[in-house]
Amino acid sequence: MNVKRFVGKNAREAMAQARAACGEDAVVLSNRPVPGGVEILAMAGTDVPALAAPARGAAPKAAPARRDDAAPMSTVSFQEFVRERQRQEALAAQAPARPAAAPARAAAAPAAAAAPRRAPTEPARFARQALADAIAEQAEPSLLDAPASTSASVVRTFEAVAEREASEQLMAELRTLRSSITQQLSGLAWFDNVRRSPAQTRLLRLLLGNGFSPVLTRRLVQRLPDDVADTQAEAWMLSMLSHNLRCAGDDAIQQRGGVFALVGPTGVGKTTTTAKIAANFALKHGAGTVGLITVDTYRMAASDQLRAFGRILNIPVHTARDSASLADLLDLFAGKKLVLIDTVGVGQRDRRLPELFAALPAGRIQRLLVLNAASQGETLDEVAQAYSNGPGTRCVISKLDEAARCGAVVDVALRHQLVIEGLANGQRVPEDWHAARPQLLAQKALMKPAASYVPDDAELGLLLTAPPAAATAGSTRRA
Repeated sequence: MNVKRFVGKNAREAMAQARAACGEDAVVLSNRPVPGGVEILAMAGTDVPALAAPARGAAPKAAPARRDDAAPMSTVSFQEFVRERQRQEALAAQAPARPAAAPARAAAAPAAAAAPRRAPTEPARFARQALADAIAEQAEPSLLDAPASTSASVVRTFEAVAEREASEQLMAELRTLRSSITQQLSGLAWFDNVRRSPAQTRLLRLLLGNGFSPVLTRRLVQRLPDDVADTQAEAWMLSMLSHNLRCAGDDAIQQRGGVFALVGPTGVGKTTTTAKIAANFALKHGAGTVGLITVDTYRMAASDQLRAFGRILNIPVHTARDSASLADLLDLFAGKKLVLIDTVGVGQRDRRLPELFAALPAGRIQRLLVLNAASQGETLDEVAQAYSNGPGTRCVISKLDEAARCGAVVDVALRHQLVIEGLANGQRVPEDWHAARPQLLAQKALMKPAASYVPDDAELGLLLTAPPAAATAGSTRRA
């Protein structure tokens, strides 16, 4: 066997060298990329019959008839064929001489030798197929050309990667389970200590019964000093809430004015609150210092309601139908001390909410969030997250007269660090508007709840033994 090595810049150039040296029937044994080009091992087609010749002293076996419709042998198949022939020759050369064959087999040997052999024609076909494969592959190594050890290594690599991913997933699940169990045990230990303190247990029932969230309830009760008597626990909690509630005070809108857009979901009382603030400011500073703008063009007769209030207060009301007209009206009211903008009611989950904020230039307009005290705590929390502009956002608590309990709105104001401008507890303008007082809000939030909403010991355990991993920050900022 005379195997030659050819190196070219690409597969086409290497194949041209092989054909020039070994003839058109050149047989390609392998091809692989090497630094600077492609390497091809090839041999002449006339050398293949010598490889396929039977071993010395052994009777040649008649080759099985080849089906015409069989697929042509590829380069890899031919390599395996050559290796097998070499292995058989080596075994035949090392084996001792065998006894003479039986007369029948000896007689059949000349006939088998005289049979026509198609081996010389097969290498040419193999060579043509190898050339086509090499040109198609453009010297890119194929997984089929890789040795068996490489294939096994690839399989082992994939198995290792899959095993590592499964291990990482299992460890993540174990960490989650460990964290959950740790929280449960911590909550159980904490609640077991609380049950031994009548004062803490009473505060838990009072806060949860009034609509406070379990997160804030637990934070507040944890701060109860050990030296506080049972009869003084509620007074201590009243002082705690009053100290942490942020009310406008001397910095209220009624004192300094400004440009504010009243925002919030539909039905929270934005239009009525706008009229109340404008009326109180006009009584103190004069009607000429107030400007009213409405952008609520969705609701039927929404602007008419504000215009009716404006006529009573002797304050003209202007309608802005787009951001450009709103900017013009703001320029027109540049000399006003207080400008109030009544916006359209958009739910906290409405997709139009970004459009509303985009129409209110942040540099010129401040948000005044209107919170309905009669809403659920979860709803108020979503509204604060959607409409709040971060800690320090100003808000108004409306419909206090309709709320059976006020703990939820106080809870949201504490956790989101909202600045409370005022309280509205009716429809009368301007009588039902009051300045925000922390003591008053704390008293309303700690009123005796209805008996059906006061949890017992078992319900307290369910509510408080599994607290969230990360409580809302800032809920007791100044405690």
